[in-house]
Amino acid sequence: MTNPIASGGGEDPEGSEAVPAPDAVARASGPTAPHGAAAEELRALVAAAGADHRPLDHWLAPGGPEAAEDAAVRVTADALRAFLARRAEALAARERAAAAAGPRWTALPPALTGRPPAAEQALAALRPEGLGLAPLTRARAADLARGLSGLAAHLEKADARASALAALLGRDAPRSTREAEELVSLAGLAAGPHRAPEHWLDPEVLPRVRAARADLADATRRLAETEAAATATFRPEIVTLPELPDVARRLTEGARGLGGTLSGTVRADRRIIGAFTTAGTWRRDLYDKLPLALAWSAAHERLRSLVRAHGALLGRYAAPELADPAVLDAALGHAEALHRLAPDTLADPRRRGLLAGQLADGRTPAPELTGHAAAVRDALADWRGVLRGPLLADRAEELAGQPLGRAARWASAHLAPLAAAAELLGAVAAVGRDDDPAYAPTLEEARTVLDAVREARRATGALDARAGADRLLLGPWYQGLDTEPSGIGAPLPDATPGQAAAGELLARARDLAARADGPHAEDRHRELLGRYAPDAAPGTDGDPGAGGDPGTAGGPGTLALCRALDIARTAERLAPDALADPESRARLAGLLADGRPAPRDAPRQAGEIRAEPSARRRGAQGGRRRARTGGGRPGTTGHG
Repeated sequence: MTNPIASGGGEDPEGSEAVPAPDAVARASGPTAPHGAAAEELRALVAAAGADHRPLDHWLAPGGPEAAEDAAVRVTADALRAFLARRAEALAARERAAAAAGPRWTALPPALTGRPPAAEQALAALRPEGLGLAPLTRARAADLARGLSGLAAHLEKADARASALAALLGRDAPRSTREAEELVSLAGLAAGPHRAPEHWLDPEVLPRVRAARADLADATRRLAETEAAATATFRPEIVTLPELPDVARRLTEGARGLGGTLSGTVRADRRIIGAFTTAGTWRRDLYDKLPLALAWSAAHERLRSLVRAHGALLGRYAAPELADPAVLDAALGHAEALHRLAPDTLADPRRRGLLAGQLADGRTPAPELTGHAAAVRDALADWRGVLRGPLLADRAEELAGQPLGRAARWASAHLAPLAAAAELLGAVAAVGRDDDPAYAPTLEEARTVLDAVREARRATGALDARAGADRLLLGPWYQGLDTEPSGIGAPLPDATPGQAAAGELLARARDLAARADGPHAEDRHRELLGRYAPDAAPGTDGDPGAGGDPGTAGGPGTLALCRALDIARTAERLAPDALADPESRARLAGLLADGRPAPRDAPRQAGEIRAEPSARRRGAQGGRRRARTGGGRPGTTGHG
């Protein structure tokens, strides 16, 4: 028999009496034709056959609507619980951001991050390790940047000057602060009045100079001793008396007393000696003093002999008569300083010649040597002052062991990170805090602020990313961050029937979600709901998983779910026997189940169902009128 739904009811194709539209619907869909109020429900049921959201096939079975409703409450409770957790997380993160940065935290540029930039991270790889910037305020960062900038420029210039100075002195560019200081000390030796002759700079010659100086020192000491013993009796000129040894011998060996007085030779010798005494005349006690004069004269002669012997070695420091010990010592000290400060340079003949050209006795230093030395000396004084300060105290030794240029680059490496830190600190301080007008955070504190702000934005973004799905879940009760948990599902003024049903479901789900024993849904519950199941477990930061739209994932929404449940409940109420019979249930599912083709004339059939009771009522009323008036079919009577 042709499906009455497809044909719209009317005459049976075999010519039988026309079937009323409700009966046609009932015959096709399973239940016995209803009338009255039940017919109105049937009309809604037939109209639902063309709805967008219809019950799933397995809901249209005995107990199916109840199981689907239980699953709906459970799955919705878990989805609601996930929404409330995201909302609570976002509110807590925003509260922490406000506590850290102040109420205007949202004004901070999103591009600001608490992660140290690459230039700052690179400070850890410096040798020595760069300065930590975390304790700095904006003012301290600016002061440090100015100080390091000036220091770096000063050291760069000093490094160039030190290299030029080293070249003048036959040295390599200094590899440390100590070597730079040695250069300055070397340059200072160009100004001494008593400098070493060039040949003294030869490492093989210096020991001979030392030995000569030792001989002369011993002779000078001996001369001083003999002079001290004889000077009370004899005048200094006696040491220059050539015949002193012969005169002293004759007087010592000759007659004394009256015999000596009578001897002309003795008298002559006595007059010679007497003339060189402090008294100016001969006295008898001078016989015993003559050895003192002889020792004094011998010491004087030995010293003169040594000066002559070392004349070529000592150069101008060997005077024609006697060397000046103080001058010789000064010149030897100059040589010793050169050998101490530049042993490697003096060991190389070419380099030694360059050094001697600037520093040896009788040489005129290059005019620029003094300027280079002064500039390096001033820079080193500043650098040493910085190294002694608290800022670099724990890095001073390692920094001092580096060339000035490398130390300059070490200081310069801090400038970009300090500029970035100052900018970040300025941005955070600009937001301000109402409770602290003088708010000046450290970099560490500012980064803590930015981390809190970033987390607040992340949590808020995660909530916003799910806004589409959450609106479908909560319907008119969704207010984003302002959603009131206790008001979810509460009655709405002027609510539609669908909203009222959704509110009841959400209220039950809300109460279930408040329990601590969740989650409440299992895979079987979600499978039972199929496409109507809201997504309760989105991916990180609101990502519902691969291939999903985080704003709309999670099914068609609670209102659609409630409409489908209502259709299933209506079908169960009107056609319990049909749902229990497999064949009838299959025909009913073919009409109502989700995913089945919707009948094209379902609205018309629903209209016929609405019209059929009216037609029957009119027919019944006409029959009663004919009965009262004797009317009837032709060939009958009113009494028939």
